[in-house]
Amino acid sequence: MLDENTENASARVTAIAIGSRNDAAMEISKRKTKALHIHSREAVSETSEHEVVALNLKHKCPDCDRTFPKARSLSIHRARWCTHGQLTRSRKGTLADKAVQYQKRKAKESLRSHVVIENEEIENVYNFEYLGSLIQGDGEDDADVNHRMNLAQVRFSSLYHLWNDHRVPTSMKLRLYKSSVCFILTHGSESWVLTKEVIKSLNGFNSRCLHTVTGKSYRDTANSPDYNLVLAVRRRRMRYLGHIMRMQDNRLVKQTFIAYVRGGTAPPEGSLLMDCATTSIPELTRCAEDRKLWQKKVNALY
Repeated sequence: MLDENTENASARVTAIAIGSRNDAAMEISKRKTKALHIHSREAVSETSEHEVVALNLKHKCPDCDRTFPKARSLSIHRARWCTHGQLTRSRKGTLADKAVQYQKRKAKESLRSHVVIENEEIENVYNFEYLGSLIQGDGEDDADVNHRMNLAQVRFSSLYHLWNDHRVPTSMKLRLYKSSVCFILTHGSESWVLTKEVIKSLNGFNSRCLHTVTGKSYRDTANSPDYNLVLAVRRRRMRYLGHIMRMQDNRLVKQTFIAYVRGGTAPPEGSLLMDCATTSIPELTRCAEDRKLWQKKVNALY
């Protein structure tokens, strides 16, 4: 729910809780109900080594006692930056630094005002997973992308015995990669903002996976991928846009989309209109009503 302040939100959810109990004998689970404040990303203090130590990361350097979230991070540190226990690189920008910064932003949410349901405070959260998609309060473009990418990476790693099996033909591995790994990654991609940074992340993920699946070099899998993940996402989003344009004008999804793009002279960066030559709603609607014509536009993407 979107309200101007926590007082209005408290009054509304309390009314819903009382009405549900009186009219339908249903109880709202206050333990499962969370409050997500919408705000711009706020700066937090720089990461200290003490805060990294508090994370209890499992990979520890035997020379300088620094800890790392991944074995690869530790090996890079030892090979490039650690010389007999003397450090030559700061933590800024590393995975450990990002983890600490994330924890700080989560902690700041508890300091915000709380929504109250029948005199019981609801927990404030920094992000919330709903129907498989991660919604983040500061509206970062890559939050859900990274969430889906992590889930897809877990699935990809669980199939290493197949990727390394030379008895399985590459064509079959690619079909499995598309249906099992990419299916998880692209869930909810219609709502993503495909900025240059997000596209770069997707292409990097795809390149690393294809390198393992096909045995080709990273350069080849990035420049000439056997499966173009970014193109697949763009075509999927374009098909979804056609569905929206064919909806009745009273559908909430279409009304929200029109309100988002109305008045723009060019498609917003990374929006569903990124591959469209126009933002004219009537023109897009006329084109989408001709399904064959719209499908040609989808297939013409490259």
